[in-house]
Amino acid sequence: MLKASTRRIGWILMAATCGAAFGQRTGTESKGVTERRAQATALRDSFVKATVAAGMSCPIAPPKIVVEDVPGYASYDSATNTLKTGAWEQLTDDEKSRFFGMLGPGTTEDAARAEFEIGANHWVFVRELESWWLACRKVSEMGSAYAFESGVNRVEAAYWRQQNASVIEHMRGVFQIMQKNVPSPVPVGEGVEAYYDARYPDKFKGPPEYLWFQARMCLAVFDEKPSPTFAQALKDMSSSK
Repeated sequence: MLKASTRRIGWILMAATCGAAFGQRTGTESKGVTERRAQATALRDSFVKATVAAGMSCPIAPPKIVVEDVPGYASYDSATNTLKTGAWEQLTDDEKSRFFGMLGPGTTEDAARAEFEIGANHWVFVRELESWWLACRKVSEMGSAYAFESGVNRVEAAYWRQQNASVIEHMRGVFQIMQKNVPSPVPVGEGVEAYYDARYPDKFKGPPEYLWFQARMCLAVFDEKPSPTFAQALKDMSSSK
């Protein structure tokens, strides 16, 4: 799984040893952090290239990659045009335990780390690359928050469908587990979208409630027919501003 990304890592690491890919860095860092920077830079560049090919490029530079532990596993800061992302070794024991717990008893560290790499360092990371694209294209939420969030998820699904469909199939399983294990927070007789819109972004009862909605949205866009292309999904989001 994720063979295309793995191949890119080798080329980026080779460039880094020549001092060309990332610029000079002071001090020393672990192999894991260096590899994560290489992977994140390759994925960032792939995403940027895809937006250019779609005719929906950004007028600002791609975000600078900073590798450190960050809440939510990735975070874009428009003020500094910086995208933070973490390496497995930088996670706290509590953060790591979430990936062990997701897979159940007997999970090895290699398996937990693989789950982190796909869920956090691919899916969540690209979600934050979308935040960069939305900011530089001056696209902001208008109307229904549920519809806007669904549009953001639609863009990511289209990106992975184009780049590496195995990511979607993996995340489909993750979201199905979320929906199975977290009961619907929507009261009987109340509309799902109306309930979400009334509570977004900071009135949810907790992370599980928000994740239930994200799982519902993502599973819905995964199954849309016909599936929009990445270019069409970007254009649809851009036209919403």
